[in-house]
Amino acid sequence: MRRWRMMTAGLTGIVLGAGLALGGATSASAEPNGHWGTFTVSGASRAYTGTMTLPGFPETTFTSNSRQSTVISGASTWQGPATAPGAVYGTSRNSTYMNQRPTTDSATGTSTTTYRFATPTPGASSWSFVLGDIDADQATISATVQGGAPATAAQLGYRSSYNSCSSVSPGGWSCPADPGGVAAGQDVPTWDPATRTLTGNSAANDTAGATAWFTPTVPLDSLTITYQQRSGFPVYQTWFANRTAAISGVATLDGTPIPGATVTVTALRGTSYTTTTDDEGRYVFPQLPVINDYRVDVAAPSGATGTASVPGVSLNTAPGGVDRTVDFPFTSPPATTSVIGTVTDGAGHPAANVPVVITDPSSPDTAPVQVVTNSDGVYAGADLPASTDLAVAVGDEAPTTITTGAAGVAPVPQEPIAAPSAVNTVTGTVTIDGTSVPAGVVVELFDADGTLVGSTETDAAGAYLFAAAPGTYTVRTTTPVPGATGGVERDAVTTTGDATAVDFPFATPAAPTAVVVDQPGTVTDADGEPAAGVTVVATPTEPDSGGPVTATTGRDGTFDLTGLEPTTSYQVVAGTGDSAGEPQTIVTPETGSAVPLALVVPAAVVPTPTPTPTPTPTATPTPTATPSPVPTTQPTTPPTVGGGTTPSSSTGGTGAGGPLAYTGADVLPAALAAGVLVLLGAGLLTFRAVRNRRRTEHLQD
Repeated sequence: MRRWRMMTAGLTGIVLGAGLALGGATSASAEPNGHWGTFTVSGASRAYTGTMTLPGFPETTFTSNSRQSTVISGASTWQGPATAPGAVYGTSRNSTYMNQRPTTDSATGTSTTTYRFATPTPGASSWSFVLGDIDADQATISATVQGGAPATAAQLGYRSSYNSCSSVSPGGWSCPADPGGVAAGQDVPTWDPATRTLTGNSAANDTAGATAWFTPTVPLDSLTITYQQRSGFPVYQTWFANRTAAISGVATLDGTPIPGATVTVTALRGTSYTTTTDDEGRYVFPQLPVINDYRVDVAAPSGATGTASVPGVSLNTAPGGVDRTVDFPFTSPPATTSVIGTVTDGAGHPAANVPVVITDPSSPDTAPVQVVTNSDGVYAGADLPASTDLAVAVGDEAPTTITTGAAGVAPVPQEPIAAPSAVNTVTGTVTIDGTSVPAGVVVELFDADGTLVGSTETDAAGAYLFAAAPGTYTVRTTTPVPGATGGVERDAVTTTGDATAVDFPFATPAAPTAVVVDQPGTVTDADGEPAAGVTVVATPTEPDSGGPVTATTGRDGTFDLTGLEPTTSYQVVAGTGDSAGEPQTIVTPETGSAVPLALVVPAAVVPTPTPTPTPTPTATPTPTATPSPVPTTQPTTPPTVGGGTTPSSSTGGTGAGGPLAYTGADVLPAALAAGVLVLLGAGLLTFRAVRNRRRTEHLQD
């Protein structure tokens, strides 16, 4: 049972508005709120535990043998305001949801996730659960109703199937195109009530946005999702949502506020919520499930006239719910008056659950009025004689004399009565991880009958204190943060003459161990050479599987993509733009390191340098005989090498035409080869010239 503390008087006044009517249930003007659940998860693969928290909803825990359960922020995928549940609860954007996988990716590898509720859930129309990304998979739903019987398909409350993509749901997320180039937003799952199974598309294609929602029609004790793969490596999503509204009011006696009065709201399913009135007699239950037929009860002053119980208070009388006001105006019987006073301990703390006896010394035959102080140490009684001195006895303390006012008017203010001998103290601190919780954490005190007799809040040091009559009590608080470990209740606390210490140490839930794997590999170019300095990117093929992971190859072309999600499909590509290789799709292992990949990128294109022209010798004409009988020896002309420049080295040496641009290749071997060719050519020309001269001399002889 989750109990709610008073809001401040100012906030309550805003909620109630200026036009509160006395004497019954009326509508208030505040707008009911829609909420999406907050998830926590801990544990490891196939052994997860966690919590789901919703305002005004029973405390919810779950267990799962999914091989991967992850809490997603809701920043990239959500239920937009135009979806069927979004129209009821508002957008789920930036609200967490669960992302889960089967135990194994096979027809027999189902995973089971069971949610258990501390008290039965509300009935119809106040809460829903949503299952998303049902495409290459299926989910079978079962539940137990209040009392433990299996829920029927009708009681599970299937509402509709739809697609949450922005292309069909304005305000939603932008989904990728479905396989085969089909426009996004077309896929929806199918519900079979006979098997209570939600099944993805008939082709078992991995699409985006296929969703269905359910609103159970009866209170549930538990809810189970059995999830199965049909093809590929699917995941599914789970959201919870509800709507809440407020019941509020004021309790008065002869027009005077009654502080500390206990007010209880009880639902038809038996769940109750308790609070106390503030100094102005106001109370509020700000976040109650939007259901019908609540009963509201208040602790009535002794002897007063008025209604202390109002049944049939419904919050579901209008679409989306409506806030309600229930006031408790008590009066004294005609010709009598009332009294409202306070009992404290020696230090001035209000003393709760302390018996008080009021007698009229002038009328010893009149029965005494016996009351008990409430949470704020207040005693209140009516049907008392007007304008009379009365004796008020508290425990073993000497009676205190008070004087009542006139009949039919507000009770006369009374000075507090100190009764240290009749009061014990229960005190302690609420901490989390050894540090004091912030001020304002509610702590409550219940008597042996389970009646709320004290309610307070921690101070800035996380401390609380109750002054109460001696007895045996239960002290209860709330979990300071969702999923925190530590008991919220201490039973059988027996007070003594000294202060009784009751502490509440909590610990934050252990963060789940992030299971990640790595993908090593090597990148070479098309020539088989290691490719250094190449960017390798692994991008998940599903939008809810995290972001891209990047690595850069070393001098030997190796890389290691670390921090990948286990059993997740990724597309891995080396290089960018025109230099990118063919992408490869992988599925990471459950743990450890994957089999190394061999990726190939195109070979670097090296510009071909302009070749040095082959030297062309200048032709020497064949000599002819002259008429002169005296032979003339013709000198041989050295051959002239053809035009061109001497190639420079890659180190920037100069030549007739300047240095060649560096292309990344070593030009020294080419330059040496060109020099050898030049020398060979020159030698051949010289040999030919010598041979021709000898032929000429021979002819002349």
